[in-house]
Amino acid sequence: MGVRLGAIALALLSLMSGALNSPAISQEEPLVIMVVDFQRIVRESAAAAAVREQIDELRTAYQGEFARIEEQLRTAEAELTNQRTILPDEEFLRRRREFEQQVTEAQRQAQYRRAELDQALDGAMDRIQSSLLDVIAEIAEQQQANVVLNRTNVVMVDQDLDFTDDALAELNAILPHVDVTVPEQ
Repeated sequence: MGVRLGAIALALLSLMSGALNSPAISQEEPLVIMVVDFQRIVRESAAAAAVREQIDELRTAYQGEFARIEEQLRTAEAELTNQRTILPDEEFLRRRREFEQQVTEAQRQAQYRRAELDQALDGAMDRIQSSLLDVIAEIAEQQQANVVLNRTNVVMVDQDLDFTDDALAELNAILPHVDVTVPEQ
């Protein structure tokens, strides 16, 4: 997710540098700059709050599921340890391999669930960021801005040029909620 924000910031900067060198901005046309705090908008948006809540619920459900699996594995291991002295060596080794396969499968499933959760989070955040870029483009057009800068790349700015609150309000209006979609197994 941080890589995407960096890529967006880089894209905004490259657009800015291209815009400054572009013949479309002549010496007679004033440079109209707009600043937005992209990260703050994404962080504080209603949709992002909804995404965080859904991800937390899924994470809690997954943790409960794996706590039960872990307890089952502990019980199976204890039983196997108790049977060590009464089982023939070959039977004990066979059961030990079966147990190890169960452990490996549980680890694989946990890793898959984590990746699934990450993928769901990335997809939801991509939708928010895409909508935010549309909002920023719309505000830039309304303001006739020919350069949009990310606030993280600006040391000082006149508050009249900062449209972060406007962009946040508009994003919340058009995208108050994003459903987190977990890929099917």
